[in-house]
Amino acid sequence: MKPAPLVYQRPSTIDEACRLLATGGYVKVVAGGQSLMPLLNFRLATPDVLVDLRDVAGLVGIEVTDTAVTVGAMTTQRALERDRAALAACPLLGLALPHVGHTTTRNRGTVGGTIAHSDPAAELPCVLACLDGEAVVVGLDGTRLVSAADLFVAYLTSSLGDDEILTAVRFPVLGAGWHFGFGEVAQRHGDYAMAIVALAVRLEDGSVVEARVAAGAVSDRPIRLTMVEAAIVAGVPPNELRSLAAESVDPPDSPHAPSAYRRSLVGTLVVRALAEALA
Repeated sequence: MKPAPLVYQRPSTIDEACRLLATGGYVKVVAGGQSLMPLLNFRLATPDVLVDLRDVAGLVGIEVTDTAVTVGAMTTQRALERDRAALAACPLLGLALPHVGHTTTRNRGTVGGTIAHSDPAAELPCVLACLDGEAVVVGLDGTRLVSAADLFVAYLTSSLGDDEILTAVRFPVLGAGWHFGFGEVAQRHGDYAMAIVALAVRLEDGSVVEARVAAGAVSDRPIRLTMVEAAIVAGVPPNELRSLAAESVDPPDSPHAPSAYRRSLVGTLVVRALAEALA
């Protein structure tokens, strides 16, 4: 299969790209294309207009500060994976990025693309949700910051307006005392995940005083497991924590695994990620 007939546009500025999005009809933005192009080829997406961002200046780069790792939307996943300063500042990225597809796809896939695509089975949206990160969004009315909690709306659906483009992603730097864990189960490495868990805990005097846990691939968006977070701080034993985590999600059956198995995976991944963080 090949894409349905469409108009291909290649703007050189953000303003031009936003104006193309605002013209009406079914318009899609393409960044790296590693997720979108298969949808086009199978005609699961049939836009009237395709807006390619590759010529838009200012969308590539990684900035590391004391508070955040800010990644330009068109920065490739592989470039972020190889940026030692970014991974040192935000270790959860280093744990998650090797699970994103394959090296070949990470060479072309972009950080902004995978966030804007809003696939609940993708790793970086789960990381962003865990860290309480945010996206920088530009539209005809200006620039706004959108938290991860507000960005992901439903399966492959974000809260971006019709004329808005995600230009950067901010992964918070949590600082000293924070430790991280990440786990994923897929049929094969690089396949769509059946369950994902991203975890961060803050220690004081050897005890967990704050926890953040996000799950992916088990709902229509990445979700925070707030009851699990509270249980970790309360020091709930691993077996009880596993059961609580499993009961906190309600994934649908999939062609590869029933709902009950995927719930069990979440429980196991939470316990493993916590053990990794505390090791």
